[in-house]
Amino acid sequence: MFAPKLVPLFVGFMALTKGGLVTASKMTFKTGDCRYNRQIFSNFTMQIINTKLLMDMVVASTIQQGLKAHLGFEFRLAKGRPYQSIYQHDINYCAMIRGAQESIYRRWFTSMLKFGNFATSCPIGRGYYYLHGWTLDASYIPSFFYLGDYRISGRFFYGRFKKKEDNPMLDCSVEAVLN
Repeated sequence: MFAPKLVPLFVGFMALTKGGLVTASKMTFKTGDCRYNRQIFSNFTMQIINTKLLMDMVVASTIQQGLKAHLGFEFRLAKGRPYQSIYQHDINYCAMIRGAQESIYRRWFTSMLKFGNFATSCPIGRGYYYLHGWTLDASYIPSFFYLGDYRISGRFFYGRFKKKEDNPMLDCSVEAVLN
């Protein structure tokens, strides 16, 4: 009874995924940019060199317990088309870095520790922190992500997330291609 209605859906899905399950081979970083609060960071730079992410930051003021992050993922099928929001999530950053629960974000953070010296507990003390040469391994990419262009953004804050905040603690975005 429902089979005739499901066949076009299945055929469309197969065409979209080029014949079946598509797994990403890699996430290629293209560009990135950050804005930061100069009362918290005396310096914050982010670069993409040879598709790898590099960050250098100097924390000038201790970052207290209660830090949160708002992560947003936007997708587009082709250049010239607008990005569409596909996923947004708020996390307790301090709980995530201390490993209170396992998540995709915790796995990403753990992989970053191989290329940097990020703090692994809160409060985050003053000092120099870096990430040099990190790329997102394909095994850490959620299976529901389609191949194509992405904009990934992260905003770090205290309290409640405010979309229109003019002076966030830290606001970064990265454009990447999943292929």
